[in-house]
Amino acid sequence: MSMGTAPVARGKGKRVRSNAEINVTPLVDVMLVLLVIFMITAPTLKEGFQVTLPEATETNSVHVQDARLIIITEEGFVLKNQAATPEDRYEKLGELVTDLKGFKAECEREKRAPVVVINGDRRASYERFIQVWNAVRQSGISQVGFQVEPSGPAVVAK
Repeated sequence: MSMGTAPVARGKGKRVRSNAEINVTPLVDVMLVLLVIFMITAPTLKEGFQVTLPEATETNSVHVQDARLIIITEEGFVLKNQAATPEDRYEKLGELVTDLKGFKAECEREKRAPVVVINGDRRASYERFIQVWNAVRQSGISQVGFQVEPSGPAVVAK
């Protein structure tokens, strides 16, 4: 006999129907694995920059939504408003003064007081804080605050 293709007998007059349904179980499994991965990684993703704030015993609250936030990194970089990367920084403090003058004019049009909150890393130099504070004052904004972490009661050394 030859090894050619021979017709397969299936029975008399019966046709075999193929299953045209899509098996979605593997798709659901893959989607659930991706969901778990995103649920685990999402809390680790943060917007903004990580700075370690100094601590203070007595603080006053300011609505941050109404204030312009200025971030000073540990390296002394002054970041622009809502900066997404470290490259979104002021190269010179004169740029900060110009930007804050625009912010002050915007606040005056909306008939609200301009408020600036300086959020600086505790390891940033004290000199850099004073330079930024002076730039804010030079722009004509008098309400300047520093964002700090509240701590326990004050300890006084004797």
